[in-house]
Parts: sequence; structure tokens; C-alpha cells
Amino acid sequence: MRFGLLGIGWLLLLSQAAMAQSGWTVRTGFVRDVSRYRWTAGLDLMPSVGAWTLHWQQQFVSDAFQYGTDRLDFRDESWTTWTLAPAGDATLQPRLFGQWAWFNQSRVLMQQALAGLRYRPRNDLWLEPALGVALDQRPGAGGGLVQPPLQTDYGPALSLQLGFRPQTPPGYTLRLEGGGLLQYLTPRRGLTAYVDLLFQRRAEAVDVLLQLRGARFRRDTYQAVSFLNRTTAAPPQSVEATWSDTLQGLLAVQLPLHSHLHLRGRLGGEWFRRQVRFLRAPDDALFFNTRFDHRQLDGALALLYGQGGLNLELELETGAEEEIRALTNRADLPAAQASQKALLLRQADYARSYLTLSGRSQLEAGRLTVGLRAYATILRHDTPEVNPDDRDELQQQARLDLRYRLTRALQLDLGLEGGYYHLVYLNAVRSAENHVQRTLRLQPGLTWTPAPTTRLWLQGEVRAAYTVDDFVLPGRQRQDQSARELGYRLQLEQALSPRLRARFDGSYSELRLGRLLWDRFAEIPFDTLRTYTGWLRLETQTARLRSSVGFRVFLRRDFMGGLLIAYTTAEGTPATVNRPGQLWIVQLGPTCGLHWQHGSLTFSLEGWLMLQRLHRRLYGPLPEASADRIREAAWNGPRTRIPNLTFSLTWQR
Repeated sequence: MRFGLLGIGWLLLLSQAAMAQSGWTVRTGFVRDVSRYRWTAGLDLMPSVGAWTLHWQQQFVSDAFQYGTDRLDFRDESWTTWTLAPAGDATLQPRLFGQWAWFNQSRVLMQQALAGLRYRPRNDLWLEPALGVALDQRPGAGGGLVQPPLQTDYGPALSLQLGFRPQTPPGYTLRLEGGGLLQYLTPRRGLTAYVDLLFQRRAEAVDVLLQLRGARFRRDTYQAVSFLNRTTAAPPQSVEATWSDTLQGLLAVQLPLHSHLHLRGRLGGEWFRRQVRFLRAPDDALFFNTRFDHRQLDGALALLYGQGGLNLELELETGAEEEIRALTNRADLPAAQASQKALLLRQADYARSYLTLSGRSQLEAGRLTVGLRAYATILRHDTPEVNPDDRDELQQQARLDLRYRLTRALQLDLGLEGGYYHLVYLNAVRSAENHVQRTLRLQPGLTWTPAPTTRLWLQGEVRAAYTVDDFVLPGRQRQDQSARELGYRLQLEQALSPRLRARFDGSYSELRLGRLLWDRFAEIPFDTLRTYTGWLRLETQTARLRSSVGFRVFLRRDFMGGLLIAYTTAEGTPATVNRPGQLWIVQLGPTCGLHWQHGSLTFSLEGWLMLQRLHRRLYGPLPEASADRIREAAWNGPRTRIPNLTFSLTWQR
């Protein structure tokens, strides 16, 4: 908390210092959401000092999580980047830049400052080498301490960046960027390197996009020796080095086949490797060096047709991905430990491939608009023999949307959706989990605007989902389930004056769950969940100010298999009873909203004071001597007051 206040104070001091300068932005905000508090602050500065310009960007985030009544757990994070360079595009330009980051929960502090010289032989090409110093402070490891002492590492930092953006004909774009940063934080290392290539052509109705990216990262952290190494009283620490290599590519093309027919294609791929190795480990220590490989390739081909009020799109998409994990120092480990670790790694390997056929269409004919969307997907998920997660999945879904404008004031909508999902495990161990799920959804609605000052939108929804197992093991009962839901949503707006408007949002939902008897298409209900919501508010709006006040209600009723009720007996002794029953959750309270903009200042505030009360209605017999006390204690459940607040402020010039 102390660091959170210091961070906000530091931002305020910097913002005050920037008032007399040109080009600055200050952002701050606060969120109170049930059991979480969040403060945010940001500062962007671009002051000019003589021929030099400073670019300063700082972001601060502080989260406080409430555990119990008197405990707050804070997590503060702060990032700062800055660059100091002369204005203009001279051939040689000195530059100073750096970064600063702090994470209080992990007690990590990272700082670096470098001085470089940007060489720009042409307007579209520049190269910038830099040399500086880096510092990294984080907890060490070992010694059996609950909070290990901080260990500070520092050393030289080398940087190299380049950019190439040549002049191209109209409709063409070519960009090449790259950079690298190497930190010698003895005994650790830090590395960041990347290269990006982009080529784009938009000319003569032909679009071509090519993107290539390669990156390598290395991060070293301190780790205690393995929990299997217990031979020394004070185990030494080691360095865990993690390398991450990434290669990505994307090729997208769209070209005309006819005046109204286009072909669109896409091909993308990714290769990712992460290696973890332990350095500076004692000779008798036991460590597991691992490698993780992920490969992915996907492509799509689509036909697009558009003429008049008709638009059609048909797309075929396919792809495959694979993940492989390996133990790289197996030869240096005891056979039993190496075999066990390799088996755990192999259990997470998989290979996946899919094929999807989808289509979309929309037709506008006078007052009628018809939309249709459908897709079918086949997924194959393969795993090693040690993992029984081998499965095939088939999913099909289609939706029809109709919109008819009956009059200028009345519009009717109808949505009809159906889905089919089949899951099949190929391994006999999990084949009893095979099931089929069928869903149907009907959504009728209307929009009525009898006057510019009045608008009413009403939508109903009927949804049914049926899940049926493929088969049942001998001696077990079927677990087929059904879920049926009926719901309504209402939005009503009425202008009371040119600046005052009343709004109401309400909804009702009833979800019924049951055990499904598929052969007879019947069900045995076991739960019904009802939800009611309502929000009434008055809004006023001017050129600079928009505000609202209102009242919000949320009500839910659900069946619970066990409700624990604490009560006091006639003798004054505390006691508890556990019974099934209904649980009512009642949440209500006032709401407010304020949005004000004046010049470069923007202020926003939203809040809801939520007053919550729980009511319980028990089923089953109760002790006769305390039945009335139990029912009273169950119905008069706990009360909770939860203020929810969102605040933000932005000031820029």
C-alpha cells in the first residue's frame, strides 16, 4: 500500500512539473468491484528542452484483494519507458533511452539505461547501436527461508536496432524492423531479439499481405535446488535459464475472379520452442532440463459474391498443430527419476487437426432481410498411448435471421438456431463419456418507435438442450440431461424533455434442468433457476455533461441440495442444521453515472451501491423445539453492502 501511494504521488509530481511543457497526458482511475480494489495511473510526457525532446511513458497499477474482513493483499506494478533525443532527421543523432519496472508481489525491480547513436544514411533507413548498464533485483533462493533476501545483479547492456521503410509506389507497403538487447547480469543473462517483415499490396482490386516475424528471448531466474536434493543443510541456489524461440508467418490474398465474385485465401504458420536449463547447479544436485515444441499450420480458402442486395460467402478452413515435450538431460539422471519425469511430460503431448466448412449469406428484398449462417467442423485430437484423451469431435450449427419492417415504426425479428455436437473418445477407458448434444433456440423480437422520443425493444427466447450418452456401462444409471430455458428482455426509452430521458432495462429467465428419458422424450425435473433483473434510470445530457441516477434490482431463486443454517436454541446455545431448500439472492441499490468533458479534461464516474440479502426456505422435517427459530434464521439470512465504483480521469494537452 505504501508503494501504491508513493507511485501515485510520483505521477502527480511529474504531472505538475509537466504543466508548463507542451505535449502531456495524465490518466488515473479507480475500480471497486466486490472484493477487489484497483488504482490505475498513467503519464505521457513530451517536453522539449532546447533542441532535445523527452518521451516519457509511465503506467502504474495497484490491486488490492480483500480476504476476510480485515485483510487486504496488495499487488503493485509500475512500468516506465523514456527516450531523450534531439529533434530533426540528422544523419547522426545521439539518443538516450531506458526502462524501469517494479513488481511488489514478486519483489522484482528491473532498470536499464543506454546511450546510442542513430545513423540515418537515408530517410528510409536507420541503424542504432547502443551501450549502457542494466540492473535486476529479485529474491534469491535456497536456505529454507520463507522470504529469501533480495539479490542484485548488474552489468553492461548492448542494444542494436534497425528500421527500413523504403519509398514504394502507391498501393504498396514494405517495412522491415529488427532489434536486440543483451544484458550481462552476472551470473545471469537477458536477451531480447526480434525481426519483423511486412509487405502489402493494395492495387487493381488485388490485395496481398505477407508478414514474417522471428523472435528469441532469454530470461534467467534464481531457483533453489530440487526438492529431491536434501543432502545439504543449506542447499545452494542455481540459475534457471529459459529460452523462447518463435517463428510466425502469414500470407493473405484476395483477388477478383469476376465483377461480383472474389477469391480470398490465407495461409499461416507458427513454430515455438521453449527450453529450460539449470546452470551453476551443484554436481550432486538433481535437475530436469526440458524442451517444449509447438508447431501449427492453418489455411483457408473462400469465395465471396456480392450483387445488389445479395451477399454470399463460402469458406473452407483446415489446420493442424502439434505439441511435443522432452527431457533433454535424461542421460545425466537416475533411470527411475528420468523415466518418471519423461512419462509426465509425454502425457501432455498431442496432435490436433480440423476441417471446417462454413457459409454466410444475406439478402435484402424490400422490407425483408434474410440472413443465414452455418458451419460444420470435424476435429481429431490424438494423444500418446499413456494419455487416454484420444477423441474425435463433430460440431454442426446453423442460424436463420429474419427481419421485416412492417411499418416505419414497427420492426419484427425472428432468429432460429440449431446445433449438433458429438464427442467420441477412442480409448476404451474413457469411451463411457461419449455423448451427443442437440440444441434448439428460437428468438422472436420486435422494435417499436412510434415517435422520435419513444423506443421499445422486446425479445423472447426459448432454448432447449438435450445431452444423451452413447451408451451406459452395465450396472450404471443413465446420466442423460435436459436444459430448457425461457427468457424475456425488455428495453424502453422515453424522452421527457430535450435533455432528460428515462430508460428501463429488464429481463426474466427460467432455466429448468432435468434427467432426460430420451426413448420417451420425457424428463424428471430436479432444479429450476429463476432470475429477475431491472434497472430504471434518468439520464440528462448536454454538450459537455452526461449524467444519470437510477435504481437496480437483481433477484435469483435456486434449489440447493444443502443449506447450513446457524441458529440459537431456546436455551441460548448456538447450533447448526443442514437441509435442502430454496436460496433467494436479493441485490438492490441506487446507481449513478457521470461523464464530463471540458476541453482536454475527461472525467467519468459510474457506481452501484449493492445491498445484498439472502433468504432460505428449507425442506424436510426440523426439530420441533427449534423449528420456528430455524425457519426465522433461514429466512433472515446475512446482509452485505458492496459498493461498486468505476472512476477515470484523463487530462491531456
